[in-house]
Amino acid sequence: MSKKKLVYFGAAGSGLAYCQHSGELPDLFVDNDSNKWGDDINGIEIFSPEILKKITIKSVTITSGYVKDILPQILGYGIDRNKINVPPKSMLGFHVFGDKKIRGKAIEKLDEINLKMKNNWKVVAVGGTALGFVREKDFIKWDEDIDLFAPLESRLDLFEIVKNLGHSPYFEESEMQSIKFAFKISKQISVPGSIDFFETKNESFVDKFEDYKWIWPTKMFTNCKSINIHGRSMNVPNPPEEYLKKVYGESWAEPKPDFGYSDYAGEID
Repeated sequence: MSKKKLVYFGAAGSGLAYCQHSGELPDLFVDNDSNKWGDDINGIEIFSPEILKKITIKSVTITSGYVKDILPQILGYGIDRNKINVPPKSMLGFHVFGDKKIRGKAIEKLDEINLKMKNNWKVVAVGGTALGFVREKDFIKWDEDIDLFAPLESRLDLFEIVKNLGHSPYFEESEMQSIKFAFKISKQISVPGSIDFFETKNESFVDKFEDYKWIWPTKMFTNCKSINIHGRSMNVPNPPEEYLKKVYGESWAEPKPDFGYSDYAGEID
């Protein structure tokens, strides 16, 4: 009788983070990206998902944010739903904000960007960053990155600001014309971040994250609210409670370390 296999579906950073937090390595990884097949993570080989049809499954853990696409794919291979594990979002990222000094340094670097902005343009904390700023007056300790919005008119200037401050920015092809960056805290620690952009001339815009989307009034971000975080002025959507309720649901003010990708309150895209 063949050994039952423990499988992690998703062989990117989320898969590596899950290995770290769970303390357990799978028998194999699978991933929809064919460029990864034959490579390995921590010595564990990455295969095509088609292998799930040929092996005896102990369990499959989805180590990716694309649960809406991956879950039906796994079920389509005839695997029982009880054998499929969808971990909380906090298990799929590296917890860079666990140290208070790191949180303080990240705020200092974000404040440097804010102070260099011109023409009354604002960089606004969104997503988990806004949630932490409003709820805890800090970054969430189990969060993994910094989420920001800014006016599209500021995109090129903002890229130069982030570049000149030494935060290694690069443009990412996306609907919101994102800039990715990393705050280098020490030789070993960097805090990743992303800036998405919206057009101020429009009354509203569409915000997308993984399988979800929201339609936001532009004035929620152009007329943002300033709050004090570690002695620095940070911007959040205005009114923040309305924004957070639409992203995280009515109970947004209650800390939820087990919050999962399926728990967002947005519309499924």
